[in-house]
Amino acid sequence: MTDVYDFIVVGGGPAGMIAAGRAGERGKKVILLEKKDHPGKKLLMCATGRCNVTNTAPLDVFIKAYGKGGHFLRTALETFDNEKLRRFLLSCGVETVVENKGRVFPGSQRADSVLKVLETYLCDHQVKIQTNSHVLRLRTENKNVTGVETNHGNILGRHVLIATGGLSYPATGSTGDGYALASSVGHAIRPTYPAIIAFETAETWVKSVQGTPIKNVQIAACQSGKKIAEQFGEALFTHYGMSGPSILDMSKRIVECLPDGAVQIHIDFKPKYTPKELEGVLLDQIKRYGGKAMKSCLSFFIPVKLTPVFLNLCNIEPQKKASQITAPERKRILKQLKGLHLTLLRHRPIEEAMVTAGGIRLDEVDAKTMQSNLLGGLYFAGEVLDIDGPTGGFNLQAAFSTGHLAGNSID
Repeated sequence: MTDVYDFIVVGGGPAGMIAAGRAGERGKKVILLEKKDHPGKKLLMCATGRCNVTNTAPLDVFIKAYGKGGHFLRTALETFDNEKLRRFLLSCGVETVVENKGRVFPGSQRADSVLKVLETYLCDHQVKIQTNSHVLRLRTENKNVTGVETNHGNILGRHVLIATGGLSYPATGSTGDGYALASSVGHAIRPTYPAIIAFETAETWVKSVQGTPIKNVQIAACQSGKKIAEQFGEALFTHYGMSGPSILDMSKRIVECLPDGAVQIHIDFKPKYTPKELEGVLLDQIKRYGGKAMKSCLSFFIPVKLTPVFLNLCNIEPQKKASQITAPERKRILKQLKGLHLTLLRHRPIEEAMVTAGGIRLDEVDAKTMQSNLLGGLYFAGEVLDIDGPTGGFNLQAAFSTGHLAGNSID
């Protein structure tokens, strides 16, 4: 006799694993289908392998962080919030630590410690894990899901969760399969695009300073003279352009504007100083370093590696002595310190995006259960939904919360 599962989970990322574990914990017969040879591959890449699991922000900040998706997520976040996630990890032996801006990481600073917790959770609650399993289509009957068809044959089940992720990092298995599955049963898919992504610049000098971070800067993004986004924090020069936390947090808005043309970013290296105050500081530095090259003087304001490029942009010889700097040259330095600009031409390929925007329309999903409003027994969780948040643990929390709610909701 063919096995009939209570819950078929499609996708072995954080949303799928927590959902499968929670349903198993409730005594349900569960199978998790993972397309790759091992679940959790994308999780291991989170925060360059350190795994920023959540944030300490209060509920209202979380809800605001997701924009239009925030209201939809309220029940999921209330059911399994950041504190419950941290308690769950602690109960499995993984302590968490809080870092800058409320970001929460495993104490080990290793994503594999989080993955091991999830794998143990599945094992402890008798969840069957079937890897190298590609779901080809959903099986339905009388407006209810009855199972899935895979590359290894049919699997029958009373409930199916699609937790296949978005389009980023396809090598981990996130290739948009969930959108096709949902669309095949009538769900509308909002256009997808990268939500957290780096950019390529018109300026080629960035390559000479690749890997150089700039900290405590104010970055404004403008298009056609109008400010479209602004962030204070840290950025990073790359061989192709710009990345880093502040750029990534503005990236969704910039991506939305790029079809209308290039976007300019203006970097204020000393946002706490007015131009007049900064001029006073610059004069003090010039007096202090009078007999030395101007590049030595600038190390107070910008990273050392950036000084040759910076002085070139100011049309000043790097070896010119600080005491020889003229008033017009000083004005050019101040202008660049308060607004060095770069032109963002295009975003990097969506395959490099940390998070995908767009996805399954939220008005076609029950926010209190994560069940489809169109097909009985079908559920969604994680990045496959039209939900995305900023960097800092918000996207992983959304995956854990929606997955937990789905696993908690099946009858």
